[in-house]
Amino acid sequence: MATFLDLTLIDFFDRIFVVLLIWTIIFAILQKTKAVSDGLGINAIIAVAIAFLALISDTIIQLISFMVPWFALLIIFLVLLILLFQIFGVTDVSAAVNDKTVQWTLIGVGIVIVIAAFGTVFGQQLAAAAGSSSTDSGTATAAGGTGTTNFQQNIYSTLFNPKVLGMLVLFGVAIFAVILLSG
Repeated sequence: MATFLDLTLIDFFDRIFVVLLIWTIIFAILQKTKAVSDGLGINAIIAVAIAFLALISDTIIQLISFMVPWFALLIIFLVLLILLFQIFGVTDVSAAVNDKTVQWTLIGVGIVIVIAAFGTVFGQQLAAAAGSSSTDSGTATAAGGTGTTNFQQNIYSTLFNPKVLGMLVLFGVAIFAVILLSG
């Protein structure tokens, strides 16, 4: 049943949106850096060629289709955070943006998004290529095991294993202890 918020039709235009995004980013980079030429035409042709080369690869389309919503969500969060600071009277937001801690945090979040995209697109293929033990039925070999053919289930089983969660808690305690004792 179709509803007002049913956006499955947009999935058919996924490739077009990715090609337009790639063309826009490459064209903007070429225009800003003037790496190839000062002319609009040459930069546009190079950007079109790179965008069409990306159109051929399904993996690039999948990677960008996974990353774009997360980066958009990050940008919306940051804009709303800046507006919230301004509501409470902070007038100099540029000082916070120029802070190295904020910059490294944003870079870290960006790296996590890129790694998650690569894990989603290439995860099970890389696990199978590395000789991962998997069963043909797709069910876990043991309670909480990671011997399935479903990559996401393997990741969740690994990350939410009690030993891994205990290690993360210990790391968190150690990090806060170092910060508080040295600061």
